[in-house]
Amino acid sequence: MKKVIDIEERIPSLREKRRRTTNRKFILVLSVFVIALLAILYFQSSFSKIKVVTVNGANLHGQEFYKEEIELFKDKPIWGFSTQAAETKLKDIDTVKDVSIARKWFRGVAINITEWETIAYIEDKGNYNIVLENGHVFSGDEVMPEEKAPVLIDFDSEDSLNKIVSQLQDLDKNVYHLVSEIVLVGDSENAADLTVYMDDGYEVRAIMSTFSDQMAYYLEITAQLHDYEKGVIDMEVGTFYTPFSKVYGSEEEVEEVVEESE
Repeated sequence: MKKVIDIEERIPSLREKRRRTTNRKFILVLSVFVIALLAILYFQSSFSKIKVVTVNGANLHGQEFYKEEIELFKDKPIWGFSTQAAETKLKDIDTVKDVSIARKWFRGVAINITEWETIAYIEDKGNYNIVLENGHVFSGDEVMPEEKAPVLIDFDSEDSLNKIVSQLQDLDKNVYHLVSEIVLVGDSENAADLTVYMDDGYEVRAIMSTFSDQMAYYLEITAQLHDYEKGVIDMEVGTFYTPFSKVYGSEEEVEEVVEESE
């Protein structure tokens, strides 16, 4: 026999269930309202504004240069820009190799710049511009890098410049740091002869297309010449050594020529 439940007995439980449902809806609506209010107050307050922008790795350009490129300054909305879009814009700058941008502690922004390294300097009407690893010539007058690098002379075309940059990148680092000056003597479209002045006192004659390959033996060659007079190491066809006294004459002969010319 089925039990008959009086409707009067169910009214209290139905009322309690309806009350709980109403309370949940009220709390949900109230929560949404409070969150929306807090969001409005947050975005209207100084807590949503950038307090500090730090730029790390800026050497070729100053920190303000990179901030201006992406228009990122103090007191701008910290959520009002896309980090990905800003990174893409900075990567388009010739001096920038890589970049990352991150928001820090709600009110800070960190811009981490990796610039292309200096691989050489190039003479330009008595001044010296920076040649970067990507072949770009930087002539800015802001913060100059202090690292030692070879000076390039008479590399007037973009083709010859790109070729020597490629050769310098392949050069053994121990040898690279000994290179003081490189003069382009021949035609870059043909043999492209190079005269290279080294910090240890030697002069090297080489061909640009095989420069890094031939210079791989430089330290081995100079080690064998330790007890000899400094001179010219010709690597154009094979490897030959000639003392300076035979190439340019002795100091006495040079002095005589100077006196006669006077």
